[in-house]
Amino acid sequence: MPDSKPTQTARGWLQTGQAPKDRVTEVARASALLSGQIPPIAAALAPALQPDVEMALLVEADARGMLGLVDLLAEHAAGKAVTKHARKLLFRAKQRGLSVPERVQARAPVSLAARPEPLPSYASTFDADGNQLLMLGGWAAAEGSWCLAGFVHDTDGLHSVYFMPHLSRTAHREIVDKMRGSFHGEVLDVPNDFAASRLRWGTDRRDTRQMGWEGDQADARRILAEVEPLGEIEFNLHADDEALLTAHLESTTAICPVTADLLDARALRKAAIGALAAELRAAREDAAQADALAAALERWLGTWFDAERRANYAGRLEIEAWLRHQMNQQPEMLRALALARLMRDLARPVLDAPVFAHTVRQRLRPDVLVTWQGSAETGSTP
Repeated sequence: MPDSKPTQTARGWLQTGQAPKDRVTEVARASALLSGQIPPIAAALAPALQPDVEMALLVEADARGMLGLVDLLAEHAAGKAVTKHARKLLFRAKQRGLSVPERVQARAPVSLAARPEPLPSYASTFDADGNQLLMLGGWAAAEGSWCLAGFVHDTDGLHSVYFMPHLSRTAHREIVDKMRGSFHGEVLDVPNDFAASRLRWGTDRRDTRQMGWEGDQADARRILAEVEPLGEIEFNLHADDEALLTAHLESTTAICPVTADLLDARALRKAAIGALAAELRAAREDAAQADALAAALERWLGTWFDAERRANYAGRLEIEAWLRHQMNQQPEMLRALALARLMRDLARPVLDAPVFAHTVRQRLRPDVLVTWQGSAETGSTP
């Protein structure tokens, strides 16, 4: 039941991201549905969630006004109690005049087979935490038009992947539109080879780390079996663009939005708060300690951006630059590529680049770090 103790306990797991060891996987999947990292499609509910988590997912989706997710559970929940409550919530939403999603009628497989063109492929730019959405489209006689959709992290590799066979073009467009509205990044058409090679890179990365991932592993491995993972991207710039790239790195007044995105990552924030705990406490008690905190932060950043992280960031930034080029966003492309060059140059500390150091001082001011620590202690979001 919605108000039962098991449901409320599970809802707490979804809100905090903390769960018992034996429930982590399904709680992570439910949390990804709530955050929009996994699109609200029937495949995302397989294998079935346990009754407490499924009901908690419904209650939390309703509380956040996510009627698309409520509608999904109304049609595809494993538990009858969840289905019944979801339909009740949708009925109440209609009574309040809210817009309830209209269900798309599935097309018969024969109509798909009559149009054997593969579905288009899409990729997103990265969000601040290094996540990228990839949607590989294809067609096969047995499966009709299909889509393999996954999330790849710039360091961890593939987080989740879902295979959607017999997918109509209308349904495919709706999924893409939903992701455009919920994912913190721009989504654009890309060649099939690009999407496939990024997904293959993600599976290889996960395998190297001996870690599994959420979703349809067998289908992903079958589709990507003969695909080459994406390697380093080469750029051939005109002399004028090379000059702009250098000028951006050497700027002492500009704030680099690409650098700001790296500094806003939750992993960096958490690590900084942990490593600088003593300095942060001192700065909170005595404002005169702010300079000492700023110096400690710069020393810590020099160790955070080690060789492995720099290589990971460089690969991410080169992909970001390539995507910006596809969107005809030349200034954004050059900023991403400038920072990628810096990351590749291990002989140059990142804080030796004036634009990086200036952005750090503006973005990670002592008062901001103190706010982060206070938010971490209270469990709120800064």
